[in-house]
Amino acid sequence: MIWSLAALAALLLWSVVGPRVLRGFQRRARPTARVMVHLWTLATALWLLACFLLLAILVTRVMGPGVKSFVFACVDLLQAIHDNGAENGVLAALLLGAVGLARLTWTALRRRSAGNAWTREHVRRLKSGGRLRTLHTDRVWVLPTSETAAYCLPGRQFGIVVTQGALDSLTPAELSAVLAHERAHLSGRHHILVGWARLLDNAFPAVPLLRAAASELPELVEWAADDQAARETGPHVLAHALGVMARAQSRTQGAEPALAAAGACPVRRVRRQLQPAAPPAGWAANAAAALVVVLPLALTALATLLNVVLPYCDCVG
Repeated sequence: MIWSLAALAALLLWSVVGPRVLRGFQRRARPTARVMVHLWTLATALWLLACFLLLAILVTRVMGPGVKSFVFACVDLLQAIHDNGAENGVLAALLLGAVGLARLTWTALRRRSAGNAWTREHVRRLKSGGRLRTLHTDRVWVLPTSETAAYCLPGRQFGIVVTQGALDSLTPAELSAVLAHERAHLSGRHHILVGWARLLDNAFPAVPLLRAAASELPELVEWAADDQAARETGPHVLAHALGVMARAQSRTQGAEPALAAAGACPVRRVRRQLQPAAPPAGWAANAAAALVVVLPLALTALATLLNVVLPYCDCVG
């Protein structure tokens, strides 16, 4: 029982202080944006997994101790619940899990519907007025509009979208930097990571960790894509391109299915490229941060092991 309470306390504590810990690590150790993207994504995924494990602990606690009760319940679940007099406890746990799963599923379906509607509108625009071109070895859709915008649409048929206004405003070197930025988004599957964080935040809005992840990840993926583009084209070229793209029209800004070159805060992004880069955190610091993120799940998994797999003394024989 003590391990179950410790796991629950660790999960609740991490849900509250986790954002402060991760932001403090980013501020002091200065890891790369890519590392922070992975840490925030790992933190949200492990939080959800730990919640399901805690529900499993609750079910096994009210069903009776040890492997014998657990195996018997797998064979004849209804009889096991009746023998242990745990109908109310199991029902409460199942209802709690069902509510959480139903909310997560409903939020996912609603977001998917909105994303599909957004994508269909852009597909219509691309097929009606766009044209495919090869720019700097990239297969790019060009929209004949005067607005200055560039973004990516995940999918085999689409990819990078650039407006004619962007082509007219950018130099060849700047265009190469913008394309490298969008290419980094596609190769890194950044739309999936951002969508995952926003999904959990919408499904469980009262959790500070999930709210912070949904806020931090959209900017971090832009930083990660900037870093990749800067390695290919140079930071000064990228910084100037970001200044040009900051004039993108609101039509492409704030659209969740797309990751636009003008996304996040352009001032902070330009400053990152122009300021001398501090030495990033080493592998030891990154590994320590990952261990801190994994700790709540590790305690929950250990508590589950003790409650489900290991028999109690009074069940032996």
